[in-house]
Amino acid sequence: MKTLSKFFAIALVATSFAACNNAPEETVETKEAEEVKQPEQGAVSYAVTTEGDEIMWEGYKTIAGDSHTGTIQVKEGTFMVENGEVTGGSFVIDMNTISNEDLPVEGDYNKAKLEGHLKSQDFFYVEKYPTATFTITSIKAAEHGGDHAEGEAEHADYMVSGNLNMRGNEKNITFPADITVENGIVKMTTPEFVIDRTNWEVMYLSSNLASVAKDKAVDNNIKLRLNVKAQEKA
Repeated sequence: MKTLSKFFAIALVATSFAACNNAPEETVETKEAEEVKQPEQGAVSYAVTTEGDEIMWEGYKTIAGDSHTGTIQVKEGTFMVENGEVTGGSFVIDMNTISNEDLPVEGDYNKAKLEGHLKSQDFFYVEKYPTATFTITSIKAAEHGGDHAEGEAEHADYMVSGNLNMRGNEKNITFPADITVENGIVKMTTPEFVIDRTNWEVMYLSSNLASVAKDKAVDNNIKLRLNVKAQEKA
């Protein structure tokens, strides 16, 4: 959904990611793909607006102590709303739009080189798998939802579960999100959450591989953040 905007920092996604000592350690719940429920007859469809930079990512190299950041765009998507609440939906992520934001345009290791590597068979193999998809399987109220007090740690009102299909592999993930439905607009934003790329067979220089030296390994974790918006279909 292109409003997984400026951030879904959506799976989904990158890594020649260079890394840091602050690399995230805990990943979101990940399990086998689940059945997707069909919307009720009276559900209203909202089309995701595609304004760019819907998914923001950050990736890490285990030893080097640095990181890379960037964005991915959503191609199209839909939220389903019943009785004023989002109950389902899906979106298509355009893997060809993987973009880096922290490297220079020119130099020995630059923006174009990193983006090309992320799109290669080493990582997301965009030539064979040009898109990824996320399909919501459930949305539940979070245990600590409600208004955010000033200075309070970032949290969200809902826990969203869905099937992320990336590089031909499909897994169900659960992440926190704030969701609103107002004046014909749906908004979904998330705090930062972390997925383990190896669950989708993105194995380049993974520490899971015995053949990879510790000082050469690329962290398995990818930090993501979403900002998505949709409008009620006419």
